[in-house]
Amino acid sequence: MRIRSLKNKKIIDQLFKSKVFVVQNEILVSGDNGKENPPFFCVFVPKKKFSRAVDRNKIRRRVKAALHNINIKANGNYLVVYKSLNIMPYKEIEKTLTDILNVSS
Repeated sequence: MRIRSLKNKKIIDQLFKSKVFVVQNEILVSGDNGKENPPFFCVFVPKKKFSRAVDRNKIRRRVKAALHNINIKANGNYLVVYKSLNIMPYKEIEKTLTDILNVSS
């Protein structure tokens, strides 16, 4: 399944302002129930927690790869915020996102 990047700043701001976050294992997911199919995703890794761009990009790549490999049956726009203080292994990220999005692998 193809994962599309969310680039619309107004929608991203709305997702940040919405109080509906699903939190599990230091990964937050906020979403709206839009009609976009396949869904749009925005991955956010805070610069405050990971000052090196190499680390932020590594985490983004792992999250996007995990989203690509799991079977997502939902529609809409999603914001994935990585809040952990350390870099989690790929398998742990994939398992956490699968649990959060309530999907089957």
